[in-house]
Amino acid sequence: MPKQRVRRIVVDGGVYRWRVRPVDPHWLTVRVWRDGERIPLADMRIPFDDPSVNYPEMLVAARHAPERFDELFAREPVGPGHVADLIRLCAGQEWRCRTFEAIDGIVQPVPTPASAE
Repeated sequence: MPKQRVRRIVVDGGVYRWRVRPVDPHWLTVRVWRDGERIPLADMRIPFDDPSVNYPEMLVAARHAPERFDELFAREPVGPGHVADLIRLCAGQEWRCRTFEAIDGIVQPVPTPASAE
């Protein structure tokens, strides 16, 4: 289970805070806000298959389909690089509380039902 403490990060001279929380056994969410503010700048969902929770499934996949293991499971926890990418995407925008996903190292906005066509 990832730590849920608030962390500090400096991106392009701005000071921000961020925290990681598990959503379910396959997803984490990262919340980012400017230091000293209470309104979130953004939330980002990141796939993460926690080995402590998904061990039986991971063991079966490792035995029966080792060549597909990395394709089936996301094991890279969130790091400062993900957070810095998210901050750079959001910092210059007028909107707040946008939701993003990071899949295969690429941060993308999640379309809202009103904007999805």
